[in-house]
Amino acid sequence: MHETDLHLEPNEASDLCLVFGPDVLDRHGWDRAFVTVLDEATAEDALALLVHTAGAPLDDEWSAMRVFADAGVHAGKTEDAEACASRDGYVYVVGSQFGKKAGPLAAKRSWIARVSEQSLADAVDTGGRATLEVVRLRFTLHRAINDALADVELLPMGELERQAYVDATIAIGEQKAKRWAGTVLPTDRPVNIEAAEFRADGRLLLGLRYPVTADGHPILVELENVEELFDDPNAVPRCGNVWVLGDVGSVEAPAGFRGLDTHGGDRFDAVIGDLDASGKSATVLEDHPEGANAASEHVRFELPDDSAGGVVSAKVVHHFGDIRRVEGVAVDHEGHAHYVIDEEGHVALRTLVFD
Repeated sequence: MHETDLHLEPNEASDLCLVFGPDVLDRHGWDRAFVTVLDEATAEDALALLVHTAGAPLDDEWSAMRVFADAGVHAGKTEDAEACASRDGYVYVVGSQFGKKAGPLAAKRSWIARVSEQSLADAVDTGGRATLEVVRLRFTLHRAINDALADVELLPMGELERQAYVDATIAIGEQKAKRWAGTVLPTDRPVNIEAAEFRADGRLLLGLRYPVTADGHPILVELENVEELFDDPNAVPRCGNVWVLGDVGSVEAPAGFRGLDTHGGDRFDAVIGDLDASGKSATVLEDHPEGANAASEHVRFELPDDSAGGVVSAKVVHHFGDIRRVEGVAVDHEGHAHYVIDEEGHVALRTLVFD
């Protein structure tokens, strides 16, 4: 396992996805390139590239660069990028849909965006800004996910969680006559998305850090109409299949998703871990202190292509021991696993080399 300090500011990186084909890589002298997102920034300021010099050992010659974007009329109106995934020449970025650790839910965190890989490459070449398409969801994805989870037995909602995230959000919507008022319902659960990846058919898997099942297992929800959200300004998210990793997490140490990647088809790698960071007055942990117990692990699983959701099994690939803030995973063309890790004062990229 090799580690490289990425020297990124702000020091809050999430998720990883592979980008660029041979032409772009060769032109810049790289053999690998990943996108990560910085969650303490607006969507247009959240993109960073992690690149490796061609021919260099995997424990050396990594560098990171910010790639700023133009979000048009949506500039300054988003925050908390948490997940990214690439497909058909685009990188998609998803906001957490959540709120600060003390609540309430934040409409600024309810969004999805995309940027073309060509625009990213052009921004690197020219020093200009990439073009970012942003869809502000105003809790409609929160609504769709909650509807999809209606038949799933979830970890019981705590009273502080209800007051801080659900009741407080509803009150703000009503008092300020927000456009989204009525979208969040009293029976809803706050949703924290921290991972995303595409299935073979184009549906977007959303990995939830919270909520989890009543037995502490992590949950995936499929977003069915990603392209429609960008093509039709009146479209609303539709969520369908719900998947559960049935042998990951437990009642004593519930585990949620932190990162997600695909080998192609419907084979996936994931990082799972605790429900929120301990020692930061997180409301979720006030209600569920056991939510801080799960260690970070890299797991691998496959989804059947002819099933409407359900429980699947996962295999542990790597256990991170005392390292808790593992925020993303991507497996490169040689099968080596790369992880982005938030550590005290810096962001690191770790590489697990498989013989």
